Amino acid sequence: MITTKYIRDHLDELKKAIKDRNSQFPLDRLLDLDEKWRKMKTDLQELQTKRNKASIEVAELKKKGKDVKAKIAELADLKKQITDLESGLPATEDEIAALIWSAPNVLDKDVPRGQPPEANKVLGKGGKIRNKESPPHAEIMARLNLLDTERAAKVSGARFYYLRGDAVMLEQSLLKYAMDKLSKKGFTLIEPPFMMRQKYYRGVVPMGAFEDALYKITEASEATANKSLEHMEEDLYLIATAEHPLAAMHAEETFSGKDLPIKYAGISPCFRREAGAHGKDTKGIFRVHQFDKVEQFIYCRQEDEEKYFNELADNSEEILKELGIPYQKVVLCSGDTGHQMAKTIDFEVWYPSQGGYREWASCSTAKEWQAVRLDIKYDEKNERKYVYTLNNTAISATRSTACIIENYWNKDGTVTVPDVLVPYVGKSKIAGE
Repeated sequence: MITTKYIRDHLDELKKAIKDRNSQFPLDRLLDLDEKWRKMKTDLQELQTKRNKASIEVAELKKKGKDVKAKIAELADLKKQITDLESGLPATEDEIAALIWSAPNVLDKDVPRGQPPEANKVLGKGGKIRNKESPPHAEIMARLNLLDTERAAKVSGARFYYLRGDAVMLEQSLLKYAMDKLSKKGFTLIEPPFMMRQKYYRGVVPMGAFEDALYKITEASEATANKSLEHMEEDLYLIATAEHPLAAMHAEETFSGKDLPIKYAGISPCFRREAGAHGKDTKGIFRVHQFDKVEQFIYCRQEDEEKYFNELADNSEEILKELGIPYQKVVLCSGDTGHQMAKTIDFEVWYPSQGGYREWASCSTAKEWQAVRLDIKYDEKNERKYVYTLNNTAISATRSTACIIENYWNKDGTVTVPDVLVPYVGKSKIAGE
């Protein structure tokens, strides 16, 4: 469980991270509250000791038949001071808890310092651009009768979709391909719960900043809600990615060091309310409220972080090369690195219709940020440490489908299926209905 002691122990690192991130996190307020709380606890303990002593003295005076009015008045005053202090503790503790749970992660030494986009650094590029221009994927898919967003908007609202025919096969082939590849690499396939309790969600992400992106489960009405159902009484959220339930899977557990690393490949739908800047990416399936994804997740020993971070990144490059998608690899700067992450490398893929690269996957290390909040440790050489958690997208189905549609579009209107997916799709070309 994260406490102010953890903050004090990592104070210099945290101060530097806040500055480098250009974060508005009120560290001074947290430290002031912590000092105030510790003084309140000390004062309370001293008052309780005085109260106990005064109670004994009252009893002794009564036994001796002496006047106890002054001592009783003193005792009453002590009890009032104790009550006043005790009544003020919960509000202080609540504010401290809210702050320490939302403190940002430290930053890896390799993260470029600065603000996006200028400070983000391209590490390299791969793949051959075969299409320098093509219609947007939404237009191609509509012509081939593979996508229906109008009826989806009628039924569910904006940024939802119906996929049809070969588009469904293409999406499912991407997911199956990713699962097969990761399974062969020693990742255990996991289909996680699609809902999470808030107490665990706040251990995975900063809820204050992230909660607006989540769909919260609420009871519809007194008439329809069965109050006896336990899950309806929980504070539940639909998951935004399999990373989150995979991170919480081993909450409050301690591993043996020899059992690490633990590698998971989570397959799940993802649900997200927030869908980017207003008016941006509104057409098609690039940025939507619901999509399927295969996520890589690793628990490892602290000293093995770099090794497994590189392994996750290498997996993404291997997948992109096999799919034949042009890409670039970008390390995010301090001002662009996620609140809970210490380092992130984005893989951006080529979209011919936009004449540029757009985000496809993020490879990140949270170091011990998630493990501290979820209380996940390991024992090694008579020492107990927090595990490090790392994650990386393997395949985001809708975004990958959109990218393939554009990159493999042919001037006759058809779409070539990447060779590696042909056995899964069952055909080499998509011509529509």
